[in-house]
Amino acid sequence: MLTKLVLALIILSLGFSLAGAEMYKWVDENGVVTFKDTPPPASKKRRKVKVYSDSDFAPAPLTQPQPQPAKHNTTKSALAPTPPAPPKKENFSGTVELYVTDWCGYCKKAQAYLKGRGIPYVAYDIEKDGTAHKRYKELGGRGVPLIIIGSNKMNGFSQESLEYYLNNGR
Repeated sequence: MLTKLVLALIILSLGFSLAGAEMYKWVDENGVVTFKDTPPPASKKRRKVKVYSDSDFAPAPLTQPQPQPAKHNTTKSALAPTPPAPPKKENFSGTVELYVTDWCGYCKKAQAYLKGRGIPYVAYDIEKDGTAHKRYKELGGRGVPLIIIGSNKMNGFSQESLEYYLNNGR
């Protein structure tokens, strides 16, 4: 029993040692930068790169900070010019395209969300419609749902990301 436990711990510790992967970066003769977890061919320039995780960075602000009102000088000197106002954000006003399957739970969540907000959308089932499947591949679809909001493409469903694209037009 003890030997089985020791053997299991050794195997488990070996499995965790593989988690410390290294990243390599190299530039080929055409100037193309490549990042991979395997070393480049001997003919390529290479440099080890630090691996970053999402927790290393502060989250990006969803809205732009509002400019502070200009302070007016009440003396004889001229007033400081006020900066131009930021362009007003336009909500998306078109029809959202969804590329879905009937078995996908996130597809159903995306459809329910759009329907609940009264946002017009068209859902294409990529397993039942060959034309939709072809368009899905042309758009670079890698999973469902694939959501097209104007010129923006979203793989998967995230309520926050969908809100962002809907509230920022284009």
